[in-house]
Amino acid sequence: MPLIVMSGIPGSGKTKRAQEIYKHFTEMGKKVIIINEESLLIDKNEGYKDSLQEKMTRGTQKAAIERNLSKDTVVISDSLNYIKGYRYELYCIARAAGTRLLLVYCDTPKESASKWNLEREDQSPSAAFSEKLAQELTFRFEVPNPKNRWDSPLFTLEPQHSLPYELLYKTLFEVQELRPNFATQAQTLSPANFVHELEKITQEITNVVSDALQSSMVGDEIKVPGSNKRVIIHSKLSLSELRTQRRQFFKFAQLHPPQPNQIADSFVDFLNTSAS
Repeated sequence: MPLIVMSGIPGSGKTKRAQEIYKHFTEMGKKVIIINEESLLIDKNEGYKDSLQEKMTRGTQKAAIERNLSKDTVVISDSLNYIKGYRYELYCIARAAGTRLLLVYCDTPKESASKWNLEREDQSPSAAFSEKLAQELTFRFEVPNPKNRWDSPLFTLEPQHSLPYELLYKTLFEVQELRPNFATQAQTLSPANFVHELEKITQEITNVVSDALQSSMVGDEIKVPGSNKRVIIHSKLSLSELRTQRRQFFKFAQLHPPQPNQIADSFVDFLNTSAS
């Protein structure tokens, strides 16, 4: 069954909306599970205090989503889901599972969200972000774009809006369920020369980006071999983080094998999408 991804800045009302969706579909006889920091026993302020802890938090959430996503369970990811690269990973998980993804974006003004987060902190400190961390996460939030396939279908809700339950139901259940196909099933990278090209091209690009990072500023665009596209510097990456993204690209290449002449472009797109 489908994966519902909540998205929004801290205090935007994601958990409230997730609980409303849970209650509605449960009453209709659907099996629904909510996966969030609380259900995984993750303290939000510890789980997002730095880039390493945040990646571990997202990894734990992703593993739980993948583990629970099945034909008889609606999974609700009730978290920030604020990085487009991570939303893309969830999209790939849903596609590989042969189900669909729906994104619910809580578009709440920053002032209101900050106030709600502070109120929640007073009621349950472990379930809320500290004011400083909430501001940092809000600043880094990447607004969902329905033009991106991983952000569509997109339901944008402002605080005064009611949940469109009927439309949600039709979108989730009254369409033919997707089946994994050649593009979404894990494929063996073959023949051997393709693997060689994948290794060679991504290593060349990684080397160029790594060298450029030493003198580049955030916002700079790096020209890389084999592609007319440029790698955009969104943040200061370490060499280990760049290598990690390269390894992740190999995994995505198994789900979405590019044509040999598109490897460089695909890797550049992946780096730009995964940047946080």
